[in-house]
Amino acid sequence: MPNKPGYINGSHYTEYVGQIKILKRDKRTNDAVALLLRCVDATEAESRSEGCGVAPHYYEQLAIIFRKEKRFADEVSILERYARQRKAPGSLPDKLATRLEKAKGLLSRNQA
Repeated sequence: MPNKPGYINGSHYTEYVGQIKILKRDKRTNDAVALLLRCVDATEAESRSEGCGVAPHYYEQLAIIFRKEKRFADEVSILERYARQRKAPGSLPDKLATRLEKAKGLLSRNQA
């Protein structure tokens, strides 16, 4: 199972939600970002393998962290990455598309 798409170290990416919350709560932002990026890779691999949409939660959590840290280019980058993926049903795709437009505005204002 460890090499199966959607898995990280033998556990499905969905099993890391609690650990990510703890890392964020403990202000271990770099660790949270690293784990979130691994989850993004895993959800994309699973999406390619199974033809399903990606899980938007992980992209959203990265965007939230990047905005709090005023890392607007990173926020735009992760939201653009999400925009290129097959979407799972739900309201988050529209919410993240709106967030991407706002992030692009923040990036352009902060580059001036």
